[in-house]
Amino acid sequence: MDSPAIYENRNTMIKHYASLITNPNNPRILEIGIFRGEFVDYIVNNCNFLSIDGVDLFHGITCSGDVDGNNVVNYDVGRSFTELSEKYKNRDNINFHKCPSIDFLNKSPDNYYDIIYIDGDHSYQGVKGDLMYSFNKIKNGGYIMGHDYEMNMEKARNVYYFGVKEAVTEFCTEYRQKLLAKANDGCVSFCIQIQK
Repeated sequence: MDSPAIYENRNTMIKHYASLITNPNNPRILEIGIFRGEFVDYIVNNCNFLSIDGVDLFHGITCSGDVDGNNVVNYDVGRSFTELSEKYKNRDNINFHKCPSIDFLNKSPDNYYDIIYIDGDHSYQGVKGDLMYSFNKIKNGGYIMGHDYEMNMEKARNVYYFGVKEAVTEFCTEYRQKLLAKANDGCVSFCIQIQK
């Protein structure tokens, strides 16, 4: 089995794979788990895209660190929904959805997205559900990515234990997929190119 490609960070990874999408209208991208919107802002400003959907519960106070798992803050993600909706109100192709990710994926068309980035519920069950439901929604040859796959202690100051790696490993086995790449932020991201 080939070793996964290694990227310095998730920004360079998603920018690279977004540039490889061959459809003439540019990629449709879905991000699950928005928090304050820093990553969606990066995608908007650095990747070619036809449309971006952002899905989150957008309810209550949520605790999260930065991409390396450092600088942990508590933030009212309901405020994120309001701020991001206002920020992109004149962009019809950038939309935010306040609902559970599984509900959103259930209503989405099959074979619709070119990239789905999972960074919501980090439990094993949450990630496994997002992966399974995303499989039908991603185009053949598209990319399912996600955050918090494992820790890179060269950048992280804290150790977190999530269910992401276990869920990704099981998903790849059950759906006959393989890990294509990793991005070495403190909280490592993964990338799977979906082959149907």
